Amino acid sequence: QSTVKQRLGHSFGMVVRQGLTNNISLETGLGFTQRNFDLAFDVPDSSLSGTGSVGFVGYEIPLKAMVFIRLGEDLFMNTSIGASLNYYPSDVRVLVPIKVGEYFLQEGARLNRIQGALVTDIGFEFRTKRAGYFYLGSSYNLPFASIVTFAMSYEYFGGKTLAIDNIRGSYLTLDLRYYFHEKPNSEQRND
Repeated sequence: QSTVKQRLGHSFGMVVRQGLTNNISLETGLGFTQRNFDLAFDVPDSSLSGTGSVGFVGYEIPLKAMVFIRLGEDLFMNTSIGASLNYYPSDVRVLVPIKVGEYFLQEGARLNRIQGALVTDIGFEFRTKRAGYFYLGSSYNLPFASIVTFAMSYEYFGGKTLAIDNIRGSYLTLDLRYYFHEKPNSEQRND
């Protein structure tokens, strides 16, 4: 028997925002994400068990439409929805030895190098005149299909037992962002 449990991971990157109107913007960027998984192995009717962990890396290029709602002089609430192009550079593999010639093996094979995902955000930002924008919010990333197939096996002299499952890899984040202050375009004078 084997289980795969997603645990806390991390993500960082940069975004670029382009205002279309006072209340609507487009946002894109580049992000790095590491999804972490705990692995547990157990052979029924025996005392054999083991644990391991693995990290699965991805790079994301989102494109989102963002809507702002003014809550106060400098406080805004925003929400966005869009899609992300995700790139998964490598497969993963973990070997958990039990004794000589006996071990648990976990291999994670990405299903595609490049995949899409639905992305959405909701949050609040405090805008200052000179120091930039400070954002606190949450986002959700839902891949359109499973991103990795985990094959977990118990291997020993004379044979092996194998379990296979696809993992979707969706995640929810707590976001802390800082947007640099941008000077407004100066008005052109007509002489």
